[in-house]
Amino acid sequence: MVNVLSVVLPIMLIIGLGLAAVRSGAAKDVHIEGLAAFVLNFALPAVMLTTLAGQNMRESFNLGYLVAYGGGSLAAFAATFAILRFAMGRPLTRAGLGALGGTTSNTGFIGYPVAALALGAPALAGMPMTMLIENALIIPLGMALAELGRRDGTHSAMRLVWQTLARLARMPLILAIAAGLVLSLAGIQLPDMAVTTLEMLAAASAPCALFVVGGTVARLNRSDISPEIFAIVAGKLLIHPVAVTAALLLVPGVPTGLVAVGMLFSSVSMITIYPLFCVRHGMEKDAATALVAATTLAFAGIAVMLGWAIPLVAGDG
Repeated sequence: MVNVLSVVLPIMLIIGLGLAAVRSGAAKDVHIEGLAAFVLNFALPAVMLTTLAGQNMRESFNLGYLVAYGGGSLAAFAATFAILRFAMGRPLTRAGLGALGGTTSNTGFIGYPVAALALGAPALAGMPMTMLIENALIIPLGMALAELGRRDGTHSAMRLVWQTLARLARMPLILAIAAGLVLSLAGIQLPDMAVTTLEMLAAASAPCALFVVGGTVARLNRSDISPEIFAIVAGKLLIHPVAVTAALLLVPGVPTGLVAVGMLFSSVSMITIYPLFCVRHGMEKDAATALVAATTLAFAGIAVMLGWAIPLVAGDG
């Protein structure tokens, strides 16, 4: 748990820095909004492009793991969406974004470092496939539902679908995901200069996003705290790990090491830049609060999964 704390504490410190900057007046609302736009339109697409393009899908591919982690994540997405949409009566846009937050893990900054320390080599094999599920399936699904919810009720269903697809096709994030998948599957290597440029942009993504989260939390009032925050956090820390773990244990052909890695990845808090996905739809305050709460509470789930996963890998070895 000391190692887990060493990974999580810097995240909380940068969030706290953003909060203190806004509360003290050192950063204004317009600065937070500009930083958020930079991350969403430039730094985050660079992360997606470099992450996907840099993977060799043929070497890291394990069909059982992809089916299990993807199927478990879709089941958790559907459950969280149903709670928000039908049980709580939230609009389609908010339910879609809430389900996105409930089923995307902070694989790169928390999941992988902890898994690498505790489980060793399987962490490196599981990370690219996990990020593929998140980047190519869950994030586009959540964003598509969010865009679909922005209807005005005057168009036919088919026209609405085409309008939604057209809006998605213009988003830098979606374009970067598509380009990264094409490059990876085609085995095309980007020029060194392009890689360096993208990596510089990508390196700014996490700290800038966390600073924005802190600045967003600083602007919260008690009246801004919505009950759907609890559903999003419950989806991420309870529904998602349970669904993924069940799928990993039930789907044949998944090596024991990857089972343990997938269990651990699903138990960490949501992706760092989750609130940035919500800016366009005015849900960033709820998303930032959910991120802070889930990051703080995730220690218990990580400890439980480590207690289960480490003996599982040791027994297999």
